[in-house]
Amino acid sequence: MVIGIVENLYSSYDFTNKALKSFSDWLILIFINLMAVAGALLIFCGVFGMIISALSAYNLPTMTSNSMVLGDPISSSMTSAFAMAGIFSMVFIGLGIILALIFGILLTGVQIRAYRGGELTLGSYGGMFLDGLLATIISFIYFIPYIIISILLNFGPMMNPAYVIASMIIEIVVMIVTMLFYLMAVIRFAKVQKFSAAFELKEILNVISTIGWLTYIVNIIVVGIVILVIYLILALIPVVGWGLLIVVMPFLIIWEARFFGALYESATATKEIEPASP
Repeated sequence: MVIGIVENLYSSYDFTNKALKSFSDWLILIFINLMAVAGALLIFCGVFGMIISALSAYNLPTMTSNSMVLGDPISSSMTSAFAMAGIFSMVFIGLGIILALIFGILLTGVQIRAYRGGELTLGSYGGMFLDGLLATIISFIYFIPYIIISILLNFGPMMNPAYVIASMIIEIVVMIVTMLFYLMAVIRFAKVQKFSAAFELKEILNVISTIGWLTYIVNIIVVGIVILVIYLILALIPVVGWGLLIVVMPFLIIWEARFFGALYESATATKEIEPASP
């Protein structure tokens, strides 16, 4: 029998409590999460800086006095300043990509261990990074069809409102289906510990069918709502709330991963004990 939502919520909570019983482990996860967030912020700041620098450089002639010409000391200093700002923006983007990739992959590796079940330990960071890297590659491969479809749809008559609406609907449907398959695929990879297991579509479809498509979607919606409510409550608390969100985020990451890992396990266990057809 597939595990119920409420039962799974409680059991996943207990699993996460045990996994983070060590204060040092929690601090490590907070640090990893902070570095991943810092990487994303650096990328955002870098892109924003590049846009501002480009716009400012483009408008440079109109920003100087009519009596000044391009090449005078003031104009030259402003040009140099915009160039330096552009260089710093590129450095921010590069550093942000490095941080986001390294620590984002490590966080994904933590999720893989939570999907796998058993006692969650944070040792063997090389193995954890490799798991996260393989899961990231699996994610990219699964989303290739969505990317291709999105690109092809953009070549259509975009001035036609009906076509635009239809394209959006198609993209949303493809995105949802991809996410539904990808989630169970990456959990299967974590369980079987084989890269190819993530692409055994028949087995993945059997797991989803055993859970039930509607039940599966409801599970995702419920978990999403719970996490969203927690995020919103903490985000509404000035200063302290953001600090608490940073502290709580590792707990939520593991809890969510274990929830879907347990859902997968209950589906495969149900499939195994089903009586054979006469």
